Amino acid sequence: MKPRFLTSHYAWIQGCYWMAYCILLSFSSVYLLDQGFSNTQIGLLLGLSGLLTALLQPFVGARADHLKVLSLGQFAALLILAMLLCTGGLLLLPGQAVQGGLFLSLLILLQLLTSLLYALGMDCVNQGMPLNFGLARGVGAGSYALASTLCGSAATAFGPKCIPVLLGGATLLLLAAALSFRPGTPAKQAAPPPASPPSSPQSFWRRYPRFLPLLAGVVLLYTSHNILMSFPYQIVQYLGGGSGEMGTLLTLQGLMDIPAMVLFSLLLRRAASWRWVRLAGLSFFLHALLTWLAPSVFFLYGIQIFETTGYALYAVASVYWVNDMTAPADRVQGQTYFTMANTLGIVLSSFLGGFLLDAAGTGPTLAFSTVTGGTGMGILWIMLRQGQAKAAVQQG
Repeated sequence: MKPRFLTSHYAWIQGCYWMAYCILLSFSSVYLLDQGFSNTQIGLLLGLSGLLTALLQPFVGARADHLKVLSLGQFAALLILAMLLCTGGLLLLPGQAVQGGLFLSLLILLQLLTSLLYALGMDCVNQGMPLNFGLARGVGAGSYALASTLCGSAATAFGPKCIPVLLGGATLLLLAAALSFRPGTPAKQAAPPPASPPSSPQSFWRRYPRFLPLLAGVVLLYTSHNILMSFPYQIVQYLGGGSGEMGTLLTLQGLMDIPAMVLFSLLLRRAASWRWVRLAGLSFFLHALLTWLAPSVFFLYGIQIFETTGYALYAVASVYWVNDMTAPADRVQGQTYFTMANTLGIVLSSFLGGFLLDAAGTGPTLAFSTVTGGTGMGILWIMLRQGQAKAAVQQG
């Protein structure tokens, strides 16, 4: 592959992946409610997929680190092919139990792919290849927005049963992109200096004693955020809308993600990563609060501006922040713990969100999201005070 096409091809991968992510995860409630699932069952399905993904991730990552016959792109293509087969099963195999099992498998495969596809791009960057990771991720956000519009319109016109068809199309394009991705010869680089051995889990927590309460704040913030992200259909219905309005809402969310992701390298020159993490925490809370207070779907559209300074900043700034706050030998471990905190937030939001929606309704569920987000934001702001950001995690 010619170097000038490397970013565009990787952007193709990111674009197709986030299209599939939008169709499968963001429209899960639309499809599963049509299949007879309750909100509690949908929450259990989403939560279980997060738990199983967290358990399988180390195994899949270890396999990806020791590939001998397949390339990383080909290994990812195997998971994508499995997704394509499961999508075909949704179209051909009726029955709530079968549909639930296939949907669970799809959710797990999709979430396992995230780290593999990120590694595919970062491997090129680390080898000195001309790949603009931020630009490609921004294309992914734009594709998410496009898929939101198309899927919302299609679901309104043809019904929820068109969702597996759209998912199959996006997955097929992703398979073609992954199989054809051949980065070429890496740039020559000097050998890196020998690294010190990484900390054991026990010594990691002793070396970074305040990392754990920071992760507690992350879990709470991500729980709050993902209640809004996992149940957008129920929120829009609560305000008098339907699947078409939900598609518009998700489109706005995707568009709001693009600027911060593409321009983060410039933002990092203006302020340190910990400042952007704190701003993201505040935006998560304001997004949850105003969603709870929203009087209409139109108002809900307006507050999606907090996606720009919320999730979009958080998705990039948190990676840089962990990298800054840990020693080189501990960075992979630090990123792993941070990812696990995000996953735990997804699991809790799925279980608790589905249960609260059925037991108490949408209003109390949004109130819970607001309180949880406010508590998580408070922890982050306390632990990341000005002048104490590095000391907050790197002591001893």
